Amino acid sequence: MRGLNSEQIGFYKDQGYLLVEDVIPVEDIQLLISELNETVDQNARKAQASGELSELFEDEPFERRLARIVESVTDPSESSFTDTLFDGLHGKLKTNGMFAVMTHPAILDIVESLIGPEILVHPQFNIRPKLPNQDTSVVPWHQDLGYLQADATNTFMVNFWIPLVEATVENGCMEVIAGSHKAPLINHVLGLGPGANFKGIVDDALPDGEQVQCPVPLGGVLLIQHKTIHRSVPNHSDHVRWSLDLRYSDPRMPTGRDGVPGFIARSQAEPTSVANNLTDWLRLF
Repeated sequence: MRGLNSEQIGFYKDQGYLLVEDVIPVEDIQLLISELNETVDQNARKAQASGELSELFEDEPFERRLARIVESVTDPSESSFTDTLFDGLHGKLKTNGMFAVMTHPAILDIVESLIGPEILVHPQFNIRPKLPNQDTSVVPWHQDLGYLQADATNTFMVNFWIPLVEATVENGCMEVIAGSHKAPLINHVLGLGPGANFKGIVDDALPDGEQVQCPVPLGGVLLIQHKTIHRSVPNHSDHVRWSLDLRYSDPRMPTGRDGVPGFIARSQAEPTSVANNLTDWLRLF
């Protein structure tokens, strides 16, 4: 694809969110999935070697293997991202597969159609495995700006939510409040969510607007803005809802993450500044 059309751009700017299907061919995320699969396997073997795990569940597919492993060793509602089983499976993963998705031409085309040809891959990004019945991965209502420094208030960010499996209401898709990006930054308080482990917005402070559940097919993306109020609903399925949070902005604007580098993915003004591979990205740290 070559970016968004005028109707899509208008909806995104007016409503603060946009679902776009068939953006990334499934084969183009396979490297990242293979890396995650390998890490799941390595963590499982460590747990088995330490006596915590009796079975490796090697025949389970990507979307179910981690869930089966976790439920076999502990109560999944108490599982924490600090556990050995989640090592290397969350947060700011820097791998060839992640770099390939972040710099996918179809994604950058969408960004360019909104902010132009100077594109920074924002330093705030995450990979998230949401397990069935796991309170600690259910995210309350919030604005992404609430997790950034105030200097990014006027930076137009194009925020992507990208599932690595089909995202459904049952397995914990995103939910947005339509038009909520037009509200100012709302006070975020600590200790929200069913796991009491996130900063977010209390219900009484939410603005009016339709609360829209946003299932996303594999290969599709959900776009939001940094003041769009959104949350993730619980996963009631039998498999992991894997997803990425990626953000893009003009490199000349504040990121709200002083001291943490993003990298240039496209630039007409300074083409030599573009990071062409994982090595170029890692050199920034």
